[in-house]
This record gives sequence, structure tokens and C-alpha cells, in this order.
Amino acid sequence: MSANTQLSSIQDVKQYFATLDTPHYFISSTNFNLMNLEQWVKRWTNINFIDCYDKSNTSVMLPSKVGTPVFDSIESVNDFLLGHKDVVSQIEKDIAHWHAGERQDSQAKALFLFFDKTLEETCRSMDLQVCLPPNHLVKKIDNKITTTEIGNEAGVASVPNALEKVTSYESLQAIAEQYQLGERLVVQSAYGDSGKTTYFISSKAEYDKVATEIESEEQVKIMKQIRCAGTAIEACATRSGTFVGPLMTELVGLSELTPYQGGWCGNELYQEAFSDAIRAKAQQMTENLGNTLYDRGYKGYFEVDYLIDLDTGELYLGELNPRITGISAMTNMSDFCYKTVPLFLFHLLEYSDVKFNLDPNEYNQLALTKGAAATSGQMIFKYTDPELKILTAAPESGVYKLLDDELTLISKHHDRRQALAEDEVFIMRIMDTAEYAYKGADLAIVFTHFRLQSAEKMLTDTARKLLDALQEQFSYRGLTEEEKILVERYNSSSSLKGASYAESILATTESDAIVEDVS
Repeated sequence: MSANTQLSSIQDVKQYFATLDTPHYFISSTNFNLMNLEQWVKRWTNINFIDCYDKSNTSVMLPSKVGTPVFDSIESVNDFLLGHKDVVSQIEKDIAHWHAGERQDSQAKALFLFFDKTLEETCRSMDLQVCLPPNHLVKKIDNKITTTEIGNEAGVASVPNALEKVTSYESLQAIAEQYQLGERLVVQSAYGDSGKTTYFISSKAEYDKVATEIESEEQVKIMKQIRCAGTAIEACATRSGTFVGPLMTELVGLSELTPYQGGWCGNELYQEAFSDAIRAKAQQMTENLGNTLYDRGYKGYFEVDYLIDLDTGELYLGELNPRITGISAMTNMSDFCYKTVPLFLFHLLEYSDVKFNLDPNEYNQLALTKGAAATSGQMIFKYTDPELKILTAAPESGVYKLLDDELTLISKHHDRRQALAEDEVFIMRIMDTAEYAYKGADLAIVFTHFRLQSAEKMLTDTARKLLDALQEQFSYRGLTEEEKILVERYNSSSSLKGASYAESILATTESDAIVEDVS
């Protein structure tokens, strides 16, 4: 396509990325969040730290781990990857080859789940365009206090709440009384992921358990605790308007999957999950948020969690995540997106030099009416034991069937879309043997084509059988005395900023965080 080409249809978008020679790099602990994008974007490379596919996925580049430092954040993992000599050499070769041909964009592209100013500077020095809003803007919007304010500006209300400083249980009670929030409260800090900084408080005893965390914050969001169902939806704010994906349910706080009471641990996509009215309202609210974000200078992908009040039917803003998230794989690999294009391609268009004139209304209407036509789901299987152990067995990634309550591997294929039959599941292993299993660590992500959660918000019998069989695929051993000494040495080191040794050497894949960082 020539530099003056303007994309005006979904078919144009498909053709553009299928023939585009511009290198695109997703730098992250795993490729989970943007799985299968290599099927749509010609020059797509996943630069990862964790090998989920045992070298079977050719789009994944894994640099040598010789001399690997101890990490204290997801950003430090990405900094290690992007600064690795193997990665630098490959990117230099790719760009040189690209420059020798017909360039269709001004720069090669870099994408991250989490990044900081250091990574932005590194990309500039490597002639890589960071295809994300500036870090300072992302950080500002990622603040749950700011999210509430943006929602108010867009006409998208949160659960009745107060944004205040809390100094004691008595002060919390006084705030709740002033704002008529009741005695059962939910308190959130400005930053945090997957329920780790969401606290449910209805007594002083519950408050005392998390008092230090709450009182250390300059301001927290204090909400009325409602009987609710969680939802999740992704969208993309562009110069043409806001494109919105299908609305999903959320699995939250299931003790079989996560050790965190308010922790995200999966999603479902199916037609009966929501009424037409709820879907339409969620989509309109998301469009309003996207347009407000764009006016603030935020361009591209974002995710919104909504809460449905089961007593009143009201739809409230829960969280706004300005990034690729834990449902990005579900969104972009949905049957709907495979019949049109993945939502994330609009993000890439927004950060490209190509001109496009695409009306989001047509895409959004299809997402509204056809987005949940096929049933699919994902379970985020975390290590829930508080005792630090080492993995001695883990399953291979691939397509499995549940036969006689046991998982049987039928294909080592790395493509989740190879498991489309109702009795097939795709398992993406995150942690491998000889790695530290710590509380909250992501062990595996399981994709299904059947319902995972009952109307009572419990795992279905089929999902429970699947989870029991998956647990049998993992085994562990306790730490040796030498390993315990090593862990203690690193935990007491001020250089780790309080991170545990296990968490530092292996970045989780969660999203809200990473899977995330599988959120």
C-alpha cells in the first residue's frame, strides 16, 4: 500500500497488517496478553522471559538467561529483555533489513504491558516507537481516584463512594456515615491489581488486618458494599471514535483459583450472561469513557470493569485500566474478532502513519449483537498455598481433553484457536519445573468453550473437574535449607524494595497486572 492509502473498511485493515513490513515487538514476561497477534500482523515478534511453549512458537524470542539479575518489578523484567544483547542484535538486524526495503511507517514498534520512563528512553535510543500513551499519562489515569473523576466527567457513575484520607477505623466509620455508605464497605488504594489492594471491611477486626495498608495511603476510595456481578469490556480510543469489544463476565475471589478475596481469576463470554439493555448501556458508557480519555490525550487500548447491582439493576463503573489487560487475549481471540478483526488492530492503527476513516458504529453494533454468539472462558490458575515451594512437575502448553477426570494432551500446538471443540481446552503453562511457586503466582491459564461459573458464582461441576485434573498436573517440593537461606538473604536486601525473592526472579503474568501478567 502506498503512503497515501486510506483504510476505509475491515477488509482494508486485514490486508494492511497482512502485508505490512514494519517490525512490531511485544516485550513482556509472556505473550499471554496479545496471544495470536502474529496471525494478523506480518512482522510480529514476542520478546519474552518465560517460555510457555517449549520453543514451539516461532513468534516468541527468548534471550539467554545467563547472568539474569534479580527483578523487583515487571518493568525491570522488560528492561532486562530490551537491553539484552541477543534482543538488541536481533532488533538492529530487523530494522536494517526493513530500511533496505519499502518502509511503510516511520519507526519500528514496541509494545509493553507495563513500562516506565527508562524503557521509553531505551526505545528512543533504539529507534523504536513506543505504541502506547506516555508513561506519565498512563500512571495518572491508572490511579483509581483519577478513574472515578474521569467517570464523573464522562457521565459514568461509580458505586456510591467517598475519596478520603483514612487514619483509623473510627475515621472510616465517620466518613461512611457522612456519605451514607452503610456499615459494609469496600476500600481501594489508588494503585493495585487483581484484588491485592481491595479490602472488604464490615468490622474493626477486618479493618485492623489491613490498617497499615489503608492508613499509608494519602487518599483511598471508600465504597458502599453492594451485592453485585462483575463485568469486563475492552475498547480502543482513536481519532475515528471509540471501538468497543464484547462484554464479559468476571470470575472474582474464587478460593480454588486465587488467594485474594477480591482477586480477578477469569472471565466468560456467552450470550445469556447479560440482557440486551445491560450490553447496550455498558457499550455506551465505554464509548463515553473512551471519548473523554481521548480528549485528555490518551490514545488506544483500555479496559473497564463494571459492577451490576443485583438488587437495583444499576450499572456502575468499577475500574478503568489504561493498558492491555488480562482479558485482551479473550477479546482478540473471540469468535467475533476472528470474523472481523481483533480489537487491538485499531490500537496499532492509531499509532501508525496510515490514514484511516473507519466508523466505529458498525464494529460496535456487531460486537453488541454477535460478540457473545459463541461460549468461551478463561481461568487464571494461581498458586494459593502461603508456603513457598519449588515446582517438580508442570503440564506442557497445548490442546487437552478431559477424559475420565484426567487431562490428556492431544496436541502441543501453541495456537489457542486449535482448541475449539466444546470438550477441548487450551492450557497455557506459565510456571515450569524448578521455579519458585509463591502465593499468588500464576501457574497456568486455561481457555474453554463451556461455562465456568454458576448463577451462584461458584465453579460449575465441569469447571471443577477440569481444575482438579489441572492441579494433578503440578507437583511441588519444599525448599532445602540452602534455598531457605538464599530466599531469606534476598528478602532482607533493601535493593529488592520489599519484594520477595520468588516474586523478584519470576514476574507474574497477570493483568490487571501482568498475567498478566496474565487484568
